[in-house]
Amino acid sequence: MRAYGRRRMLALAAGLLAAATACSGSGEPSSSPVAAATAAAAPTTPSVAPGVSLSEAANAFSEYVVTDDMLRVAGDRRFARDLHRDGRTDLVTAEFASTGDRPARYTWGTPTFLVPRLRPDEPLWFSVVVPRDNRTAVLTFAKGTDWRLSALALLLPAQRLPEVKLDAAGYAEVVGSEDKGVQISPRYIAPLHATIAERGPAGIAAGLIAAGPYTTETAAEIADNRTAAKKDGFTYDSIFSAADYPVYALRTVDGGALVQYSLLRTTSMNSVISVSPFLPVPPEGRWALTREQYRDNIKIFETQQYVATVPPASAATVIAYDGAITKGSGL
Repeated sequence: MRAYGRRRMLALAAGLLAAATACSGSGEPSSSPVAAATAAAAPTTPSVAPGVSLSEAANAFSEYVVTDDMLRVAGDRRFARDLHRDGRTDLVTAEFASTGDRPARYTWGTPTFLVPRLRPDEPLWFSVVVPRDNRTAVLTFAKGTDWRLSALALLLPAQRLPEVKLDAAGYAEVVGSEDKGVQISPRYIAPLHATIAERGPAGIAAGLIAAGPYTTETAAEIADNRTAAKKDGFTYDSIFSAADYPVYALRTVDGGALVQYSLLRTTSMNSVISVSPFLPVPPEGRWALTREQYRDNIKIFETQQYVATVPPASAATVIAYDGAITKGSGL
C-alpha cells in the first residue's frame, strides 16, 4: 500500500511538472560560472556514456521540488521521508515533527547541475546549486531504486562556491575518497572536522581545517558551556562523530575538491550534586523531549550536513551548513 501510494504521488507530481514545463519552455539544465570551466580548458569528452545524464538529473530535481512542496502543504510526514535518504531522512522528519507537520515551504530559483561522469555500475549521484528563498543551497541526490535527496547545506554568509571542473560535455570530475592530490582526502574530512569542533586549535586538525563557525568557534562554545555548567552543579559535554553516510566530492578547477558530508553531534548534561537545579532544555529541542527541564540528565542528538572546500595544499574551509536536533532523551 505504501509503495502504491508513493507511486501515485510521484505520478501526480510528474503530471504537474510536465504542465509547468510546457508553460515555461525548455526544461534543459542551465549553466553557471559556479559550475563551468572554460571549454578551452576542458578535456576531451570520454566515449563512455555517463551513468547519470544531465537531463536525468534535471528531471529528478524538478520532480523532487514539486513533490516535496505538495507533501509540505499536505503535512504528510510519511511520504516526505520517502523522498529522502541518509542524514536527510532524520532532518526532514524533525522538520515536520517540530512544526506539528506544518513545515516551511520553499521558493526555488534556477538550478545549476554538477553531474559527475560516473559509470552505470557505480553508486550514482549528482549535485545541484540553486537559490532557495534568500540563500544558496547545495543539494546532492543519490540513486537506489529511485532518486532521493541525500544531503543539503546552505552557503554561509561571505562564502563563495568554487568553480567545479567540467569536461567538454559539461560533466564534473569526481574526487576519489582516497585521493592524495588534495590536502585532505574526502574520507577524512568529516573525522577531522569532528576533531576541531571538539578540541579547537589544540586538536590534531589544527592547520588542516580552517578556523571559523562550526569549527573552532564551536569548540570555544563547548568549553564555555562546560565551565558555566560546572558552576551550576552539573556536567556538560558535546561530542561529534563522522556519520556513516556517503561523502560526495567533485574536482575544482584549482585542483582541489568540493566535498559534501555529514556529522552527528551528541550533547549531554548530567546532575552531579543532589541540589543541582533542573537541567534546561534548549527551546529548539523541546519538541523532541516534551519537557522544558529535567532533574537527572539530558541527551540531545543532532544531524549536521556540510560543504567544505579542500584546496590542493592548504586548510579546508567549511562554506555551507544545515542541521537540526533530530531526537532527545531525559530523566
